[in-house]
Amino acid sequence: MRAFLLLVGVFTLLGCNRSTPSTPGGANAPAGLPLVKVVKPTQKPVKWAIEQPASVMPLETTPVVAKLPGYVKAIAPDTAAIKANVKLPGGQAPVIDIGSVVDVNQLLATVDIPELAAEAVEKQALVAKTKAELRQMEREREVADAQVVASEEMVKEAEAGIARTDADIARWKAELDQVNAQITSGVADTQTRTVITKNFDSAKAAKTEAVAKVATAAAGVKEKKARRARAQADVEAADARVKVAEAELERVRVLDTYTQVKAPFPGIVTARNVHPGHFLHSAANGQGTILFHVMRADIVRVFAEIPEVNAEKAGVNTAAVVRVPSLGGREYPATVTRTTGIVDPGTRTLRVEIDIVNADRAIKPGQYATVRINAEAGDATVLPSGCVLAADETHYVYLVESGKAVKYRVQLGRSDPGTVQVLGRRRATGTTGVWERFTMTEQVVEGNLGALSDGIEVRTE
Repeated sequence: MRAFLLLVGVFTLLGCNRSTPSTPGGANAPAGLPLVKVVKPTQKPVKWAIEQPASVMPLETTPVVAKLPGYVKAIAPDTAAIKANVKLPGGQAPVIDIGSVVDVNQLLATVDIPELAAEAVEKQALVAKTKAELRQMEREREVADAQVVASEEMVKEAEAGIARTDADIARWKAELDQVNAQITSGVADTQTRTVITKNFDSAKAAKTEAVAKVATAAAGVKEKKARRARAQADVEAADARVKVAEAELERVRVLDTYTQVKAPFPGIVTARNVHPGHFLHSAANGQGTILFHVMRADIVRVFAEIPEVNAEKAGVNTAAVVRVPSLGGREYPATVTRTTGIVDPGTRTLRVEIDIVNADRAIKPGQYATVRINAEAGDATVLPSGCVLAADETHYVYLVESGKAVKYRVQLGRSDPGTVQVLGRRRATGTTGVWERFTMTEQVVEGNLGALSDGIEVRTE
């Protein structure tokens, strides 16, 4: 009897729990099919933060090297320390040393090069000598100019003599013609004609002599002009020698400026390697003595490596925040100043640099920092996080198609709390093929994905 009652109770319970058969997705779905919740993809902006470790470096840093060999004559006074009334042990005078704050072109040290001063005196004397030679050549050119003028006047004078002889010839020719006529008529005698004929011949001889004088004077002009041309060439050569000598003197004067070692930019001296009396090797052979290291820190550079997937979000002028943990987490709003423009194939990262004004020198080059860049993908296709199943080192979603749960491999993008960006989908059964974009009409299963399998029939809520 007890066993019979137990069986009746079991059948009664089974009858109470039996559901009415129904179609998939509706009230008529067959009893026992998994009941799933489905959602459709939506579009909305997805925001995320790119945060990477970074290093702080000075804006500029350089070794200060001696241009010429010589001896350190003196280390320059530290004017900033003197103004601050800094006192050093043993009554030392503050001079440029590590930690000294310097301005651009501030004197750091002086170098003694005695032979350079002697060479400057020699070059000055050479300039004076060549200028004296130039003046002499100019005087000779003036003489040559005067001689050319005198020769040209002689030509004019000789040409005037030809004109006079032409007049004499014309006169005696007229008188000769007249006396010949008179002789024919019996008025004059032959003796008068003889006298006139001699005068006529003398006039023609005088013209011949005048013509010869013109030729001689013209030759003299050519000679004087040739001498003047040579004098002009001598002047030009002397002028060139003056310019060469002046250039040599200027070269020595420029070299003399290297005896004063100056700061290349405003900054801080981070190393000092010499003292008065040290011999400095020339930098000409690449082995020059480094006197100081100077670093500019009023502006610092922050270097960070941005992963390849975020490289497009870290372009020049992108807003960023630099955080320095050692300064109590102090943050500096900034923008990306420059990038390498390429992804390093070894690290798959893009190097970015951010310049930060560091007027109070609070940031110390070499410190650790972090860089945060806020990124956004507009109109991203997103799903609730519960729609994505992570398995087999990839991600899947289930779509309800014709009453069945169909498994798709899915490409993921960014995520924020509660949602995840999906870029494309492909049937899980295929390892190759085109990734399809979501159309926003799909029915995507949300929650309890581990209980599903590809192709299983399901009911939807």
